[in-house]
Amino acid sequence: MNNVISTKVKIFRNVKDYKFVPKLEIEKQNEIIGKITSALKDKLSLINLNSTDAKVVEALKTAGLIENLNCSNLLINEKTNTSLTLFNGEHITITSSTIGYNKTCFLNAQEIANSLANKVNLCYNDTYGYLMSDLSKIGAGIKIESLIDLNAINSLGKIEQVKQNIGKLGYSLTATKDKNIYMLSTICNLGFSENEIIDEFDKMINKLQDLEIESAKMLDVSNHDELLDASLRSLAILKSAYLLNYDELKKHLSILRTASNLNLVKISQTTLNKLQQLATKTGEFVAKSELINLSSEVQKLLKGEKDV
Repeated sequence: MNNVISTKVKIFRNVKDYKFVPKLEIEKQNEIIGKITSALKDKLSLINLNSTDAKVVEALKTAGLIENLNCSNLLINEKTNTSLTLFNGEHITITSSTIGYNKTCFLNAQEIANSLANKVNLCYNDTYGYLMSDLSKIGAGIKIESLIDLNAINSLGKIEQVKQNIGKLGYSLTATKDKNIYMLSTICNLGFSENEIIDEFDKMINKLQDLEIESAKMLDVSNHDELLDASLRSLAILKSAYLLNYDELKKHLSILRTASNLNLVKISQTTLNKLQQLATKTGEFVAKSELINLSSEVQKLLKGEKDV
């Protein structure tokens, strides 16, 4: 899926016989920490964000494994890009993320959730499912979100119609700060199992990808020369620029995704994902050397070299 930038799944759980987070005492939090770390010691490692190097914390944040830095306790498995944070809304938030779209991240999160359920008593009701302080999470207790580039749909002026149609099907499609990039998110939990939500999300993300390709073909019919020119220019800039920043990389990546869908340029999904991994880094450049380094990394990837 050329247009899917990244995917993240979160599974929420609460421990039975403990108050929800807003009213949970510190000593009770420590009891839960002990239960969780004991149950998952073979799968996740505990780190304290308050005593972790700032660069490491930023890398974890960029990878999508932490969002709220007020949560000091984090269990992590770096090999599977999976984390577990405590007391960030619910007692437990299991997060797994991937660049592009790969259902392995769902399996990684579910593996941790299943291990936890086998060793810790969780808040569960036979009628409603997993119980949460946030009513929208009651039921399966899962949220899936993918960032997707909808350049062609947006260019045709169809994005608002698509957002409305998706909303009627129980999903949210919202704009981000980056042009043409939208977040597709699940909304419903109650009455569905985890696997049902995952399967339906998979169908929806495929439909969006297909619609983006169809839209790109429509643009190509009336604007072939302009699209080809923009595609070749973007590829040339990424291959030869000496100074390159993240905004430029994101802009040209968006054009290349559309070009790849139309076979206007030859660039693999793997290379697109690796370039996207560079583009997801955060922070502003403070020196020319950083601009030079980014352009060098991009050019290595476009030459087919190994991961930078």
